[in-house]
Amino acid sequence: MDSLAPTWNTQAGAWRLLKGLRPRPLDLSRISLVRGTAPEELRRPSRLEALIPQLGLNDEGLAEFPADLHSAAGGGLRIWQYPTQFSEYLAQLIRLDVRSYLELGIRHGGSFVATVEVLERFRPLDFAVGVDIIDCPSMIDYKALNPRSAFVRINTQSEDFRKLLDRLAPIDLVFIDSHHEEQQCRREFAALAGCANMIALHDISNKGCPGIATVWREIRATAGWTCFEFTQQYADLGPYMGIGLAVKTDRMGNT
Repeated sequence: MDSLAPTWNTQAGAWRLLKGLRPRPLDLSRISLVRGTAPEELRRPSRLEALIPQLGLNDEGLAEFPADLHSAAGGGLRIWQYPTQFSEYLAQLIRLDVRSYLELGIRHGGSFVATVEVLERFRPLDFAVGVDIIDCPSMIDYKALNPRSAFVRINTQSEDFRKLLDRLAPIDLVFIDSHHEEQQCRREFAALAGCANMIALHDISNKGCPGIATVWREIRATAGWTCFEFTQQYADLGPYMGIGLAVKTDRMGNT
């Protein structure tokens, strides 16, 4: 039992942090910037990269962002992504013609809303579901703007989560951005592998989340998946964030 003490202590600390988090409301009026952009423009990564700061970046990890992006942080959708990475990722999703979406760990909901809004400029999603273990008040307001969206407050390690996956399956795309811990990420991927066509992981190149990089290497080495990486960095920072996208090889043939 003594050998497990560090693990239990780390987990207990993480739960205390989670209980203390209070997501702040989003300024959902910013979605008009996506809805007002022509779809052909959104296919261009450079256009998306310019648009993302206008939608608003998160300010909770400001030291991870270059100084010239600080003025874009703290308002709007409060997206916790690097525009250099997120733009290329979204452009790839557009090419893949995503049909339904599930995101694990939405925090304030900004990345979820941005992803859904961009995808829906090309086709209405069958559904878009955000999941988090803490509440996300802005999702009530977003559902009024997009009735195909939903929020579920649930622990991804619970039996209720398995039941949720059974109800949603098949799912075209899942984005895992939850606890950033190796074993949990591995369990989430395993739970999703049978019911999702595409699975993305956040923080595959983040120096603070080495366990996610380990899981991503395992996925890349697994037969049946075609993998893409979006890990562009800003000078003199990080490495931070990074998105890995694993697509079932037979799904690649259906795009």
